Amino acid sequence: MTVQADAASPKASVFLDRFVKLAHRVCADADACERGVSATVEELSALWDCSPRAAQETLRRLSRWGLVRWDPRPGRGHRSKLEIKVHPVFVYFDRACAAHASGQWAEAAFWLGEILRECPCIPEVPAMLADARRRLGLRPAAWADGAERAAP
Repeated sequence: MTVQADAASPKASVFLDRFVKLAHRVCADADACERGVSATVEELSALWDCSPRAAQETLRRLSRWGLVRWDPRPGRGHRSKLEIKVHPVFVYFDRACAAHASGQWAEAAFWLGEILRECPCIPEVPAMLADARRRLGLRPAAWADGAERAAP
């Protein structure tokens, strides 16, 4: 994912938030997540609560980053093809790594917890979460369901 190249942009967080919202909406149906969906710019601007022009810019940026594939159909109201190419947990992981590297332990722990809740598929996450929790003065044992467990 090439998000890091544009991460310094003040708008990067807005685009990533929009991607996560879109991915959760599309991937609520596993089949739609695999095959893609059809959508209009107007529908996406309503989802993201932004102008159609801002929605188009978001789609261009997300496409350039490799997060989505957008196959626009010309003309107003025509439905374009939209595919999610990356699971949103990888965006969470990028955010968690940046927060962890800069010593923002609470933010890192939040994003790492989100990864464990949604898709515990990144092997580094439990160790990073344990480290962030330790630095926050919390017990390092974090469970996928978010519940605290008493140490034996």
